[in-house]
Amino acid sequence: MTDTQGVVLDGYLDEEVAADDTVGTRARFRLIVSPTDELVDEMVLPCSVADSELAQAVLNELRPGDHIRVTGYLGLPRISGHPMWLQVLTLELLGTLPLDPADDDQADDAGDATTAAAGQVTPSSSDTLSDVGSLERFGQYIVWSDPDTAADTVWTTTGELLGTAVYPDTCTDLIDTHQRRAYGDA
Repeated sequence: MTDTQGVVLDGYLDEEVAADDTVGTRARFRLIVSPTDELVDEMVLPCSVADSELAQAVLNELRPGDHIRVTGYLGLPRISGHPMWLQVLTLELLGTLPLDPADDDQADDAGDATTAAAGQVTPSSSDTLSDVGSLERFGQYIVWSDPDTAADTVWTTTGELLGTAVYPDTCTDLIDTHQRRAYGDA
């Protein structure tokens, strides 16, 4: 395939990849594309994979929040009200989600000392994350929603902790405040 064929997009995997058939030879997922890393510019693009080898790799290796580059062709809707989609031909993993609650159990003291030395916030044993929460990505922000405490904790993808929003505050309040500070509006 030459560079003049197809569309190349970088984005983040929105949610779990779903098999598009019973044997796993096709897959579909949603890609969050944001050319400016601002929430107002984000677009969620449905993607489908028809190559069986690529579909198996997508189904078994990707997880929500992964930063990926896809190459493919845009499919225009044939029926009014249906979305446009991307038929994926190639896929490259650019980066994984920097925070995974399952990794807390696997971390050792040496790893904690390394991240603490780098100036990043590390949770103590009393600050471990709940097993029933959800992790979401909003452009360059990562939000951990903990239903046990009714709180959202927000980080940037670089690992900077923005804070915790407890009901009735929302994670978007923290993100908006951070963006206003970054652009000198606050």
